[in-house]
Amino acid sequence: MTTESTTGNGNLNTEVIQWGYQYLSNHGYILKCERPENVQNTPWSCVVRFVTSKGYIYLKHTPHLLALEANILRMLRDHSCPVAEIIAHNTKLDCFLMKDAGKPLREILKKQFNAELFCNAINQFTFMQLSVADHVNNLIDIGVPDWRLNKLADLFAQLLIQKDLLIEDGLLENEIGQLERLIPTVTHLCNELSGYSIKQSIVQPDFNDNNTLIDESQNITIIDLGEIVISHPFFSLLNGLQQMEKHHALTNGSNDYLKIMDACLKNYMAFESRENLLNAFELARPLWFIYGALAGHRLIEACGKSKIMSYQHGKFVSSLREFIAAVEQ
Repeated sequence: MTTESTTGNGNLNTEVIQWGYQYLSNHGYILKCERPENVQNTPWSCVVRFVTSKGYIYLKHTPHLLALEANILRMLRDHSCPVAEIIAHNTKLDCFLMKDAGKPLREILKKQFNAELFCNAINQFTFMQLSVADHVNNLIDIGVPDWRLNKLADLFAQLLIQKDLLIEDGLLENEIGQLERLIPTVTHLCNELSGYSIKQSIVQPDFNDNNTLIDESQNITIIDLGEIVISHPFFSLLNGLQQMEKHHALTNGSNDYLKIMDACLKNYMAFESRENLLNAFELARPLWFIYGALAGHRLIEACGKSKIMSYQHGKFVSSLREFIAAVEQ
């Protein structure tokens, strides 16, 4: 990882920092810096980096309602998934220490775009999804939310009940009415998508090249997995494509886009034909916006309405507007 300047509303308190220092000092790490370096500082995640005799060590702290990542990472490593290695976990302080795993793939792609590198990352990510697809109940048991397709319409309906919250974040009353009328459409899309032989699994809300690390040996590590849910695996892949369009000007239909799309489908072609997978991808696209709104609401509940809305006002309801646009095209 490399450091990144951020301006979030969260702070690592002294007790968390001192725990990190003490653990490392007591376990043979010689600290080479007086203070850890800031890596990320948002309402939902604070990360600092210690420079030690054994390389970089990262300390991550999250709000209590999002403090699942250490247990998630351990469970995923048990299934040989390419995720960060935990050194220590403090459940009382909702923080953990993890080893360095390289630098963000985005840094490399910004200098010289290479679709094959991101295809390798997608292959690792979809491998991880398939590896745990038959074990999702174990993740649900440790607190990972169950947003599978048979629950998505009800979760959407429950979200729309919170009209004051939606209006405060910028949604109009007539838009709420439109969304309420689209609840049967969500049910229909979920039923259609469920008809394909694609097992539901982990969905990372922000799967992208910045949350993909690569080391000197070209090993891939997927990070930032504390907010995963169990739902349709294509939601993560849709986010990855959208991020490539945003950060690397990837255009639909280009050679690089087609390569990356092939990588998204590759590991799932054991279950469906390419044509069926492409159809499923298009069915998943509007539902991805519903998932995005639910993920935004989860952050509000975990971090507090004032922190989230001051940090990214309007982003929560923007997903709902995108859903309206997607189904009314």
